[in-house]
Formats: sequence, C-alpha cells, structure tokens
Amino acid sequence: MSTTSKSLLTFGSILCIVFSCSRLGENEKGQLFLSSRFDFTLTTITGYNFQSAAYVAYPSADEVLPDIIVDQFRVLDGSIEPGFTSPSNTNGFALAGSFTNLEASRDFFEKELISVDSTLRFEASSDTVKRFQVWILKTSLDNYVKLHVLDITEIEDNVGKYNELTIDFYYQSDGSPSFPS
Repeated sequence: MSTTSKSLLTFGSILCIVFSCSRLGENEKGQLFLSSRFDFTLTTITGYNFQSAAYVAYPSADEVLPDIIVDQFRVLDGSIEPGFTSPSNTNGFALAGSFTNLEASRDFFEKELISVDSTLRFEASSDTVKRFQVWILKTSLDNYVKLHVLDITEIEDNVGKYNELTIDFYYQSDGSPSFPS
C-alpha cells in the first residue's frame, strides 16, 4: 500500500471516529482512537481537543491545542509503552484507578467514578498508561474528562514502533467535578 493510500486511510478512520462521538447536552462522551505515531512528513502528532470535539495536529499554527496526546516511553527490552501528555496545560492527568480486567474497569468508569477526588494530584504528563486504567484529565479550561483505556496495541512499521490506544471518555464541559453515572 502506498504512503498516500495509508495517509488517506488514516485520515478517513479519524473522520469516522470524530463523527462517532455523541453529544449529550453540556456533557460529551464517546470513544477516541489515539496514536503515538509521529508524522515525519508534516512533523506533527495528532491529539484530541475536547472543547472543540476534534482531532488536532500538534504542533500547528492553529490556535486550538490538543488536550491529550499519546507519548511513548522506551523500555529496556526494546518495547515502548504509552503515556499521556497535554501541551501547554499545567493541570494534566491523575490516575483514578487501575484494574486487571475490562469488567471491573468499566464498572468503575461508568458507575463508581461519579466525582473527581479533591485529593488527586494532576501532572502535565502521565506515568506509563496501561490497559484497563481510568484516568482523570483536567484541561487547560479547568474542565474534567474521565478516560477509560480499553486497548493498547504496539505497532511497528517502516518508520518505527508506536502505540495505538482505544479510549472511552466522558467530558464535563461545565467545569464541574461531577459525572452522572
């Protein structure tokens, strides 16, 4: 498959995902597909901005910055592990829960995590992100997003290794630390 075909396929996939996010009044929930793959042609990485509900290239001349980008950590065995970064955001991420299976993590994400714990410490970048973790993101606009990591895939192509993540999210656009269950 040619580079142009791959780029068009990736762009088409992103458009499908963007339009699959559903709005619920002031709150937004949906599923994201994020990748740590760096585009060497455009010298950008794609992240997501929750306020505009759009995938955003970073860096870019556009004023809209992504709230979340997937970064990667190299491990001694040669593998890579993902992490989250939030450009120009001093608030960042806090781990709310880590689970061994999808059922327990989904139950926590959907039913138990109804309010942000005031004792959470937010960091501009996360530690290593694992499958079945639930994270809280406090955006630069002081809105909260809860993130449920469903799947992580390590991929290697002609450019190198990168991770692709599938994440459920719930965005609280009014600045409230509460999420309806």
